[in-house]
Amino acid sequence: MKTLAIIALFITANLGTALFANPLEKPTSSNADALKSQVAFHQRNVSALWQQYDLRVQQIRNSVGNHAELERDEAFFVSVYQKDIDNNIRVEESKKAITEIKERYAKAHAKRSAEEARRIAALQTQLKKALTREAKALGKTKRNYADLAKTLPVFSEVEGYVNESIERVDLLLADSDRTTIAAR
Repeated sequence: MKTLAIIALFITANLGTALFANPLEKPTSSNADALKSQVAFHQRNVSALWQQYDLRVQQIRNSVGNHAELERDEAFFVSVYQKDIDNNIRVEESKKAITEIKERYAKAHAKRSAEEARRIAALQTQLKKALTREAKALGKTKRNYADLAKTLPVFSEVEGYVNESIERVDLLLADSDRTTIAAR
């Protein structure tokens, strides 16, 4: 359900970009305000994509079965057997059980890390596609307002912001490939 909501947000942003980046009439040099509003629109879309990405990453990391829950469960079960050891009841069996619990939870942590890495890598791929579409839409705006785009510094700033965002996702994807492979 959460994935569906995130995809719907991406689609909404892309649909708005497609409709807003393709004006019905060719702009003239007196449309500086129109260019500024379109540039602001693209900048807001890129910011919204990053906010959605950050939110979804937090949802993935805090979902049921996260590392904190695993650590709490492990601590509880170890403490049960530790009480037996402290009371000199079934000392050897309790030590063996604690070792088994630690091994089981180490595997559970590794499995959880691998699952998180896989889901985040998929999310990063979606983010890159959305940012690339946004960059293309910004390029269309630049072509439509070619005479004005050269003179407005805000356009250069937003264009740099979009390009930096794409580079940032590329770095995240490169890192997530190593993380995903290491987790396997």
